[in-house]
Amino acid sequence: MASGRVDEGAFAEAGLFLGYFEDLPDARQPGKVRYPLTEVLLLCLLAVLSGAETITDIANFGARKLAFLRRFRSFAGGTPSHDHLGDILATLDADAFQHCFVAWVSSLTGMASEVIAIDGKTVRRSKGAKAAIHMVSAFAARQRLVLGQVKVADKANEIVAIPRLLEMLEIEGAIITIDAMGCQRAITRQIIDQKADYVCGESISAYDIGGCRQYLAAFENHKSHSQNRFSIRRWPPRIDK
Repeated sequence: MASGRVDEGAFAEAGLFLGYFEDLPDARQPGKVRYPLTEVLLLCLLAVLSGAETITDIANFGARKLAFLRRFRSFAGGTPSHDHLGDILATLDADAFQHCFVAWVSSLTGMASEVIAIDGKTVRRSKGAKAAIHMVSAFAARQRLVLGQVKVADKANEIVAIPRLLEMLEIEGAIITIDAMGCQRAITRQIIDQKADYVCGESISAYDIGGCRQYLAAFENHKSHSQNRFSIRRWPPRIDK
C-alpha cells in the first residue's frame, strides 16, 4: 500500500514537471523521432536528481535504470546514447526551455515574500580558447535554489540581462537584492511594476561593524512594509519610501 502511494505521488510529480514543457518546440522531424522529447526531459530530470553532472552521466543512468524509467513512461525505444542525447538537447530552443524551466521551478518554491538575490558570476574553469562564460542568476535564498539564469558576453552586459531575467520570474511579494551593477532606475522601476520590493547597493569602500548592524536593524524594522524600497547609495543607508 505504501509503495502504491509513493508511485502515485511520483507519477503526479512527473506529470506536473512535463506539463510545464508541453509547449517546448521539438525541431526534429516527427517521423524520425525515436526518443520522444517528454521521455528525454524526464530522463534528464531524474538523472540530475540522482547526481548526474554530465550528458554521459545522464546516458549511463538511462541505460542502467531503464526498468525504473518505464514506471513513468513507456521508453519503447530505450534511452539515447550520450552523443545522441547531446544532439537532441542541442536542437532545443534555449530561451523557450529557460522559460519553461523557470515556470516549473517557480511553481515549486512558493517564493512570495522571500528574498531573491540577483548577481552575475563567471563560471569557474570556463575560460579556454574562447572567453569565459558569464551568467546572471536569480537565487532564492531560503530555498537555496537557482530560479533562472541568463548568459551574457561579459560583466558589463549584466544591466541588459537583469530585465530579461526578471521578466521570466513571478516575483510578486518578493524582495529582490541587486549589487551596484544593477542599481539602475529602469531596473528598480521594473521590480516595482512586477509588485516586488528591492534592496540595491552601490560599492562602499569600507564597512564597519557598527554600520552593518545599523543597516540590518533598519532592514528588519521596515522589510514588512510592502512600499519600502532600499537603496544603499550612501553610508549609513537610507530607506526610500
